[in-house]
Amino acid sequence: MTTSTMQKVRMPAEWEAHSCCWMGWPIHSMWGNDRGGAEADYAAVAHAVRRFEPVSMLADPSVVQRARNLLGADIDVIEVPMDDAWLRDSGPTFVRAADGALTGVSWRFNGWGGANPSFEKDAALAEFVLKRAGVPIVPSTMAIEGGAIAVDGAGTLITTETVVLNPNRNPGMTRAEAEAEFARTLGVTKVIWLHGNEHEFGTDGHIDGIACFTRPGALLFEESYERAGLSHEVAMTNLRAVEGQTDAAGRKIEILRMTEAPPVGRRGKGDWGASRSYINFYVANGGIVMPSYGVPEDDAARDIVAAAFPGRDVVQVPIPVLCTGGGGIHCITQQQPQL
Repeated sequence: MTTSTMQKVRMPAEWEAHSCCWMGWPIHSMWGNDRGGAEADYAAVAHAVRRFEPVSMLADPSVVQRARNLLGADIDVIEVPMDDAWLRDSGPTFVRAADGALTGVSWRFNGWGGANPSFEKDAALAEFVLKRAGVPIVPSTMAIEGGAIAVDGAGTLITTETVVLNPNRNPGMTRAEAEAEFARTLGVTKVIWLHGNEHEFGTDGHIDGIACFTRPGALLFEESYERAGLSHEVAMTNLRAVEGQTDAAGRKIEILRMTEAPPVGRRGKGDWGASRSYINFYVANGGIVMPSYGVPEDDAARDIVAAAFPGRDVVQVPIPVLCTGGGGIHCITQQQPQL
């Protein structure tokens, strides 16, 4: 999709300056008997991000005091009813108006297409965050999550068909209709479509476990650790969809490649639901907060990310329990651009 229509809004790239990072504290029911481990991972991520920028942590009334006790005084904890703790997906997407002022998109959140049937509280979080931030709300009837989109800040968006066009979110929606809504809400003028991953439980193939922009004209792509089988085939299908693409400015996109982590211990949950993504990281003011899995491949992944974002301090955080929920650091964080 390409259009010459002048942008009225613009979604900033994740590497642009932030006012703060929004997160949500884990609720014990989603982590079974390992609430302490999940909380330790979330706290470690929050404190790593806090090295670079303020953190605002949402917490359900049932866990708000626990969050305050474990996080300490340097992280703002805000009480609000919640169902789950993946704020990238349930929270808003911040954009800039033509005059530079912030506004925010409140997508229609439906629990990842019904994968989580209890989502009524989370469906109200985007508007709560935007009101708390004091920015105008732009509602959208499109059902997607923040982890389903990535932008270069200069008019290009990349996403997946298995999320946006999935009947469990937007039945009957066409590419053209989705592109028109992205143009209206985010100001993008070019959408790059990948197939995604219909085999990925819960998210149906979020882009933040596949690829991300590192600057206009450059995309970091994560390959499968396996070199044969379903995971490899899915990754190669997505890679072929990126190859030869141009961005909103007409530049041929440079593809930087890295590989996900090898299989690691899953604490009895089985390998299918756990994240092994290195690319699922948070770009902070002057830094990158990315996962580590306690394997030798961690060092090489760190070097690749550091080279892709020169001048930023790369901090790796072990997420042994967080990853068993099927997501990573990008999934639990949401940047608010500088006011």
